[in-house]
Amino acid sequence: MLPAKLVKEKYVQEILQLRRDFVGFTPATQRLDGILRNIIRLQRHQLPHQLPDLILAPTQFYQWALPRLAQLALTPNQLSAHFMRLDRCLQNYRQFLQTYFGFWGQITQEVAAGFARLPGKHYLEVMAGNGYLSYGLRRLHQQVYTTDSLSWTGENQTGRQPWTTVVPLDACKAYRKYRGNIDYVVMVWSPDGVPVDWQLLQLMRQDQRQIPLLCVGERNGCTNSKQFWQTAHFVNNPEIQRLNQCFSPLDLVREQVFWIE
Repeated sequence: MLPAKLVKEKYVQEILQLRRDFVGFTPATQRLDGILRNIIRLQRHQLPHQLPDLILAPTQFYQWALPRLAQLALTPNQLSAHFMRLDRCLQNYRQFLQTYFGFWGQITQEVAAGFARLPGKHYLEVMAGNGYLSYGLRRLHQQVYTTDSLSWTGENQTGRQPWTTVVPLDACKAYRKYRGNIDYVVMVWSPDGVPVDWQLLQLMRQDQRQIPLLCVGERNGCTNSKQFWQTAHFVNNPEIQRLNQCFSPLDLVREQVFWIE
């Protein structure tokens, strides 16, 4: 059952209305139900589950809807507007999570489990925000040093609702402090255009022991700095391929995990 606080949210009300409007159209109801379950999970301090591709093909919708025009009591123009409303709602899922929970990267239970299966159990998470990935890893018995400069707490929910202990350190200071005790550095949705990711990468390359940087984001897209993407050395290995199977498209953002050296 949805908590009363969530039921009042406009986005949740939109999902509930669309759920009623599209009874019988399984591709829509499955996705809407999955979104609602994940919102409830986050409200309960549980990581969400991986969803199917949220980008619905218009042809899929019209094949179902056109034979039912009379039953739906809609004109073709109204039907088109209905689909656009559904599509917009599905693609606003990530934005709602960012605004309401400060939940930026697609860190699901499946993603956390994928990270935990990597060789080695010691992680440093930089720019951790509310620490969702660290929380998931710790519940899977991994050793995680969770850090963030907490500079975004005045602008949005990032860092305001930590799920686990977050040490107030910027990325470079955190690496200097913990580099002798870790197998990986993880970085989820480094801010777009802010070169702290590039600075961290240069610092890591100065070490004789090369520690992999596992970056969750969109290459040359809405995360990280231009300098970072231009200078990153990408490794394509079986581990990263398995991890990326946990990332289904939620919207037009092409989010992946990158193994960077």
